[in-house]
Amino acid sequence: MFSTLRGRLIGLCVAVVVLAMLAVAAANYASSRTRTLETMNGQMRQLAGSQAAAIGDWVAARRSLVSSLRHAVPLPAPQPLLKAAAQAGGFDNVYIGYADKRIASSRDEPPPADYDPTTRAWYRKPMQAGSAIITAPYVDAGRGELVVTFAEPAPPAVGVADAVLAADVSLAKVVAQVLALRPTPHSYAFLIDHDGRVIAHPQKDRTMQTVDTLGGGLSQEHLAALEASGGSTALALDGRDGILFATAVPGTSWLLALVLDKTEATAGLGAMLLTSAITAVVLGLAAVAALSILIARELRSLQLVRDALSHIADGDGDLTRRLDDSGPTELAQISRAFNHFADQISAVLQQIRIASETVRMAAADIAGGNGDLSARTEAQASSLEQTVSAMQSLTITVQGTAANARAASELAVSASHAASSGGSVVLNVVQTMDHIRDGSRRMADIIGAIDALAFQTNILALNAAVEAARAGEQGRGFAVVAAEVRTLAQSSAMAAQEIRVLIVEARQRAEAGSQLAADAGQHMERLVGSVHQVADLIGAISTASQEQSAGIAEVNGAIGDMDEVTQQNAALVEQAAAAADSMKDQAVALAGAVGRFTL
Repeated sequence: MFSTLRGRLIGLCVAVVVLAMLAVAAANYASSRTRTLETMNGQMRQLAGSQAAAIGDWVAARRSLVSSLRHAVPLPAPQPLLKAAAQAGGFDNVYIGYADKRIASSRDEPPPADYDPTTRAWYRKPMQAGSAIITAPYVDAGRGELVVTFAEPAPPAVGVADAVLAADVSLAKVVAQVLALRPTPHSYAFLIDHDGRVIAHPQKDRTMQTVDTLGGGLSQEHLAALEASGGSTALALDGRDGILFATAVPGTSWLLALVLDKTEATAGLGAMLLTSAITAVVLGLAAVAALSILIARELRSLQLVRDALSHIADGDGDLTRRLDDSGPTELAQISRAFNHFADQISAVLQQIRIASETVRMAAADIAGGNGDLSARTEAQASSLEQTVSAMQSLTITVQGTAANARAASELAVSASHAASSGGSVVLNVVQTMDHIRDGSRRMADIIGAIDALAFQTNILALNAAVEAARAGEQGRGFAVVAAEVRTLAQSSAMAAQEIRVLIVEARQRAEAGSQLAADAGQHMERLVGSVHQVADLIGAISTASQEQSAGIAEVNGAIGDMDEVTQQNAALVEQAAAAADSMKDQAVALAGAVGRFTL
């Protein structure tokens, strides 16, 4: 429905009507609710106040009856007056307590012999206060009812001790009066004393409990503040929403609370709101019907314009057709605007038809040129790919050669180091052989000295033998010793001679070895020089191979870049060719599209 202009107009108008009616209904409801709540609050406060005043009158009447018994205090037999007062005021018991512990009562049965009235609260509190009091409610043990005691001190009398007038009275009537206060079926009232204990409540099990056990966040302070403000507050008690009012009972410290059920109190407002909603719905439906007829009549001319435009769009594209633009109406203005648009678009389509043919021919030429360029570019790319493959193979070969050259260079360096080490070793051998030769010479000298020493020893032994022979028998022992010394000297000379021969041979061999070691050292020096030259040549070859490998790698990279650029150029050429073909097709399609129109 809302997809058409007619549907949107009807919906908008109906929405405006319904919203206006709902706004009026809401305003009426808010105003009525405010007035109703104000009236209801005033009535409830008045009702609670009148009920509290009635309870206060009841309390005042009982207090007056008790006060009227003052003249009975000095009487020797006040029982008749006490009984009359009990009957008149509905008291359970009327009595007088004296300071001398006597008690006079309206009841016939006497109190226990040990009963002392001066110890009782009803006696002490008024005496201490010096005025009349009402005791806190308490449950009568006999009947199970709540009872309060009215007490006040008797005025001084001649010849009479201090005394207190007191009367017990049941609160059954007060409780019944409070429970009868029900403005609606679920509304109720309850009464509490100054300690916050419940005196009267529809639920009997709540009696004599503290007010905070009722729930809803109630407290003695809350109720006192509510009574002082004279207002009301909303709360939920026992699962139902309510409005709470509080009023003080005159002449007492009691508070009368009234709980008004909110749902029942505002039931009339809900009915009024429902009636307003139903009225708004009915009027909205009537507005839909009326507006549908009126808007359809007004939009009939616009439907004629729509049909004409659809015929132009769905037909053969005849732009020579024009709409009737006579008249001053908005529809005539739309028709004139369409006719002007048709004139303008016809001229534009003529230009597009001519331009599309030109573009088609140019696109065909560009597509042919791009095809040839694409073929040549692909051939060049194929050649570059082969070159790249060959360069990659050459790079691998050169890299292998460079690696082998590096390995040979390393081996040559190792051989050079080994040859240098061998030369050093041979040099050490030569030096060692020279030392051996020098040692042999010194040993020969030492042996010469030993030989000379043996020769001299032998001469001395001969001289000793000659001298022993000269001595005769006395020199025989000395001759024996001289013979032994000579023998040892000869042995030493022979051993020294043999050692000399060995040392001479060793020296000759050491000299020969030293000469050979010197020759070997010279050969090792020549070998080390040759190895160094070979290592230098191999190092140069390795460096040249590495430089050659790096150069080939750069050439390979450059050829790879050329191949990549060529591939990109080939792709661009293919894209250009495809774009030219597409432009040619688009030009043909554009010419066909323009050809649909009759200009």
